[in-house]
Amino acid sequence: MIERDAVQWAFEHFYHMDCANAKVHCAPVKFSPITFNMYHLLMMWWPDGEDITQEMAHVMTDVDKYELDAGR
Repeated sequence: MIERDAVQWAFEHFYHMDCANAKVHCAPVKFSPITFNMYHLLMMWWPDGEDITQEMAHVMTDVDKYELDAGR
């Protein structure tokens, strides 16, 4: 499915960007609102019974864990 692939690539881009930014600041990763939005969109399209990616699992552990930074 082309749409899911494009969203997954965008999700992975923002996921890795958030991780890189945290490393630059020697801080724990806090995912941006767009990363969470891409994650939720992917989950809507994810086939039942198919394992999610490691990146998706990482973001899933942070859902509702902290207040989102609206300035990001």
